[in-house]
Amino acid sequence: MYKYIKRFLFTFLLFIAESWCLFLYAQSSIPDAPSYKDYSFIKFIDDKPDSALTRISDDEFLDEAGKIVFRVNRYDVFTNDSLLHELDKVILPLINQDSLKLRLMVVRGAASPEGPVPNNRMLGRRRVETLVNFLRARLSVPVDSGTLSTESVTEDYRLLLAMMRRQSDPDLDVVQRLCDYHLPRYEYTRLKINLQRQQSGRLWKRLLREYFPELRATRIVLFFEQTKETPVTPEIPVIPETPEITDTLESQEPADTIYLTLPRRELLSVKTNLLLDLAYMPGYNRWCPIPNIAVEYYPQHGHFTYGASLDFPWWQHHNDHKFFEIRNYQLETRYYTHSGDINLREPGEGAAFRGLYFSVYGHAALYSICFNKNKGWEGEALGAGLGIGYVLPISRTGHWRLEFAAQFGFIYSGYDPYQFENTINPAYHDNLYYYKWSGNVADFRKRQYRYSWIGPTRVGVTLSYDLLYRKWKKNGASLKSTERRAYEK
Repeated sequence: MYKYIKRFLFTFLLFIAESWCLFLYAQSSIPDAPSYKDYSFIKFIDDKPDSALTRISDDEFLDEAGKIVFRVNRYDVFTNDSLLHELDKVILPLINQDSLKLRLMVVRGAASPEGPVPNNRMLGRRRVETLVNFLRARLSVPVDSGTLSTESVTEDYRLLLAMMRRQSDPDLDVVQRLCDYHLPRYEYTRLKINLQRQQSGRLWKRLLREYFPELRATRIVLFFEQTKETPVTPEIPVIPETPEITDTLESQEPADTIYLTLPRRELLSVKTNLLLDLAYMPGYNRWCPIPNIAVEYYPQHGHFTYGASLDFPWWQHHNDHKFFEIRNYQLETRYYTHSGDINLREPGEGAAFRGLYFSVYGHAALYSICFNKNKGWEGEALGAGLGIGYVLPISRTGHWRLEFAAQFGFIYSGYDPYQFENTINPAYHDNLYYYKWSGNVADFRKRQYRYSWIGPTRVGVTLSYDLLYRKWKKNGASLKSTERRAYEK
């Protein structure tokens, strides 16, 4: 009996030992759950003033900030960026779950220096806006001006120098010397020119290859208020595999696709004068709209735009001897008091050319107007003058506009009156129209009558729409006002 008890105890102890070993092995194979400490850009503070939080050196910011890198000349976000995916799926939901109180969000966006300065200025600002909007849409706490500190850097040479110092770059002194000279004067273009001249262009090419990709980024640091309930090692779910995103939208789009819009600069607008469209001609005694169309071309720089218009009523009522036939061609140059220069008003900020403007115009016309069988005129006209107007955007994007305008100038016309049937032999009826002429037929010459006018020549309430758009930093034009880019949540 003792022998069986001893064997049972030995077997039981062996079972306990094996179970304990298996438990220890299983525990050692499970990775530690990540905590907020795993993310250097998430910080907890007590009562430090917000002004002190933003005083982070370039080297500290380079070390600690979370970074989202953008593609060249782009500011839309794709989820094949690992940090963005982790923010969306793990970090931000956990912050909302723990009800952390946001004290300050520091966001700094920039562009690499190889592009034009105005374009880089736009990219830096748009990249900051893209990340802030992304976070604002996913955080349960409000992100307002009191909890947000943003900086859009036109070309982040400070961060470039910090990276070169970290790499002990042999050309650091050269770049540092040029930056110290040009940056206080805001001479970004001169700085790039001088950098490109160094070492016959080799230095610039190396910077472009080794450092510039890291500068096409928006970096972020989040400060939360430290409380007793702040979790130290929260359980964070496993990150699902990042989906592969291409630059092309598939025909079958996922239901949770988010679209970002890339604003484009207006290139050509089409418009119509509503007053002419509703015209009523005295003496014609009926509604006779004057179909008209105009276009306006918008350059990328300066105050001037260029336009052309055509008025083409061609109404004929033979039984009543009423004709209203006009072809009026006009060219116009406008000067807007507010510059539409792309350096001052970038794409996405509404209509570039709007507000008060002055214009110079010239026009040529041919016409035939007849009120009854004894009262008709046919001729050609030339004119020129000055105009004044005001352009008022009436849509959120500014692509629909209303224009109020008036023109003053002179018109010079050569014409001939005409009537129905032959004036010399009234008894002969051939159902034709003849010029009114009582002299010798051999002395008749067309356009022997003259008419001149100086004064108002046109008033307009014009509806305008941007028909063609200039793609941002790309060749060609588009019929769409925005370009859609998508990424999956």
